[in-house]
Amino acid sequence: MLKLTLAGVNHKTTPVEIRERLAYPKEHLNDALKTLASREGILETFILSTCNRVEILTVTSHVSPDPKFFLDFLQETHPGLQGISLHPYLYHLTGSEAAAHFFEVSSSLDSMVIGEPQITGQVKEAFERARSLDLAGPMLNQIFQRAISTSKRVRTETAISHLPVSISYAACQLARKIFQDMRDKSILLLGGGDMAQLTARHMKKMGVRSLTLMTRDTHKGQLLAKEYEAGYASFEELEQRLVDSDMVVCSTGADSYIIGEDLTATVLHRRRNKPLFLIDIAVPRNIDPAITRHSSIFLYNIDDLKSVVEANQREREYEALQAREIVQEELQAFARWQADRSTVPLIQSLRTHTESIRIAELDRFQGVLASLPPEAREKIDILTRSLLNKILHPTYHTIRQSSDIDEVREWVSKCYGLPADLPPHEHTSESESAPDPEALPSPALLKRESPA
Repeated sequence: MLKLTLAGVNHKTTPVEIRERLAYPKEHLNDALKTLASREGILETFILSTCNRVEILTVTSHVSPDPKFFLDFLQETHPGLQGISLHPYLYHLTGSEAAAHFFEVSSSLDSMVIGEPQITGQVKEAFERARSLDLAGPMLNQIFQRAISTSKRVRTETAISHLPVSISYAACQLARKIFQDMRDKSILLLGGGDMAQLTARHMKKMGVRSLTLMTRDTHKGQLLAKEYEAGYASFEELEQRLVDSDMVVCSTGADSYIIGEDLTATVLHRRRNKPLFLIDIAVPRNIDPAITRHSSIFLYNIDDLKSVVEANQREREYEALQAREIVQEELQAFARWQADRSTVPLIQSLRTHTESIRIAELDRFQGVLASLPPEAREKIDILTRSLLNKILHPTYHTIRQSSDIDEVREWVSKCYGLPADLPPHEHTSESESAPDPEALPSPALLKRESPA
């Protein structure tokens, strides 16, 4: 039977200084996926890498990879982590627990801010990457479709997404908590990605006096500045803009510090030590935490936003309970699909085995049956097949309802004397459909030649 396994780290288990080193740059993800897919037994695989989590989903035959498998893979694909133990941070889930977790992640029920909208898009992007590399087969296709269905139902059937809450929103709430009134404040926003754009949108809604965007891509930055009715500045102006701003929010994709010790010392001197508030919501971080040695610097990172996030999450608890009921419904649908897919070969084997016994018994009485008219032989054939199906029906039902196909296969083999080496369920394409084993034709007694 195919095994679904999920392993990863997230904001609940792992501090930001470890997460930022585990996050895969987009340009490295294809190589990481190919490396993982080359491991023995891996049939399908998927990697989700965001600022708050790195999760790996695998489909294997018979045996689930253990935590060490994933720890070794993470160490191999992050050479800079040699010597750092990741074991305390890793969670490892299999089967229905892995599927349930993935559904909750896709529906933003496991996010730092419950209900934030970005994660569904990130899951879609990660899946498309796996599919483009031909690493997503029937199992991952099904679990992805169920995850997206779960996300859509959570958004439409609950009010969880009606509240504009995200990491960006939490950052803006923190800014408002610091300044109370934003209408006379000047905000510098570094970055042009989704998080930065959400921050710009929330800042404008709060009525900030001056919002300036700063991006590496001048053309994109100018377009965003126009969209959000903000100013635009190039990174060559960073020092002057830091001098002029009341608060700085960083959310770039840079892999090194943009604001460091030397720049900060110069800026504070020019500001005459006027306090400067900085919020770093980037992973990896954009601001060197060492600058907090200056008494006029107040720096907050993603982990510092948790208190703001937790206050917002409390307002969503009721909706989250309803959303998790949806997760369970979708999980049951996925389990039914998985059970139908994995139990058909066993039912077929049982059907074939018991049918051979039925035919062998009829053969024993062939001399008697041959003397009967064809109509009588036909009725005997129908009767014995009907009896067999009625006797086996409870077993078929038990097999279909089983949560552990390996265990039930062993039980059926012992009860009915099936061969011990029953063929395992094959990894077939998603387009293939399994026939109903109870509808399989059996050799008809009438088609056998009667003895002369």
